[in-house]
Amino acid sequence: MEEMTKQFFQEDLDKKQENKKQKNSRLKQRRISILIISSILMVLSSINMISAAFYMKPENIKKHFLYILIFFFIYLIVGNAGKLKKYNLSYKILSERKVNGIIFLTSMFILSGMFIGGKIGLPFIPRINGAYGWINLGPISIQPAEILKCAFVINMANCLGRAEDNDVSEKTTIVSSFTYLFFYGILILAQKDMGTVIHYFSIWIFMIFMSKLKDKWILRVASLGIVLGVSGLALIYKFANESGASYKIMRIKSYIDGLFFGNYSDDYGYQVKQSVYAFGSGGFFGKGYANGVQKYSYLPEIHTDFIMATFGEEFGIVGMFLVVGLFFALYHFLIVTGRESKNYFGKYLAMGIGAQIISQVIINIFVAVGLFPVFGLPMPFFSYGGSAMVTMGIALSLIHSMNVE
Repeated sequence: MEEMTKQFFQEDLDKKQENKKQKNSRLKQRRISILIISSILMVLSSINMISAAFYMKPENIKKHFLYILIFFFIYLIVGNAGKLKKYNLSYKILSERKVNGIIFLTSMFILSGMFIGGKIGLPFIPRINGAYGWINLGPISIQPAEILKCAFVINMANCLGRAEDNDVSEKTTIVSSFTYLFFYGILILAQKDMGTVIHYFSIWIFMIFMSKLKDKWILRVASLGIVLGVSGLALIYKFANESGASYKIMRIKSYIDGLFFGNYSDDYGYQVKQSVYAFGSGGFFGKGYANGVQKYSYLPEIHTDFIMATFGEEFGIVGMFLVVGLFFALYHFLIVTGRESKNYFGKYLAMGIGAQIISQVIINIFVAVGLFPVFGLPMPFFSYGGSAMVTMGIALSLIHSMNVE
């Protein structure tokens, strides 16, 4: 009898060890997959940047490689911090109420400081294209609203996670989560950065739809968004011809003219028109590497928000499908990470980061092909800029940390 009992417990122990071994193997494969996909995207972005910047600013290439090194530094250091058990540096520390509150208040302080500093004319907060979105510290430029997207996702993950833990009503969940969006959005909007606000809104929509909301609430939110969006575009188009219409209003009018009538104005729709030309001339297989012509100053600042126009022109539809496929593969691993999380905070954190990345990819590409108005959002990994790369480093390092357990 005693021997049978020992055998039973030994079999149970062996089964638990085997399950743990299989789980660790899954987590390791996921970590490696995410790292490989990120590395491939980095290689493609570097190849594209070299082609785009060759006839413009060669120093951008060196800075782009520096930003890649910064990404991997953040990714590996923050992502593996959870291994230091005695310091309690696991991603789970972000779910504590005190930490969540500090993150939110710090974000509000930074965004408020950006607005106030811009208004009173602080020299290190310049006005660029009418917006106060950058901090210039000598050779370093930082865009806080870009980096704080990770803070917003953390706050949202805490809000939605606690709503499920405490079985909060759906109406209360929507209102409390929208409160975060309101405070982030209003302070970023005060900096006149509409594009970033739209991205925050898209993250909120993604995370709300992934929550426990029933279909009727999802339908209500979606219907309200569609009605407001269509009504807003209609009003803008109607009054855009009035004297004194702002530059942003005229750009939206140009977007509507281009989308429905194929008429892109040279004043407000020039970038989109040239970008559409680039994708159209690239065809199925593209013109071949370095054979694109839009980088010859036809498409201004091609290495930033319209970087994919160069890629589409030189690598064609096939190349674009490759890039989009890699991003959706990355998104898949993020969603799986969320599904396998043992707590609701981890679930929404992973899904929120997935929403942050994939919505930015969709918006950037849709802008480049003329399906969305110009919002000024960078393409993850591809667009030139250190703040966007730091944001990606923080986001994916948190995912890495979740897959280290």
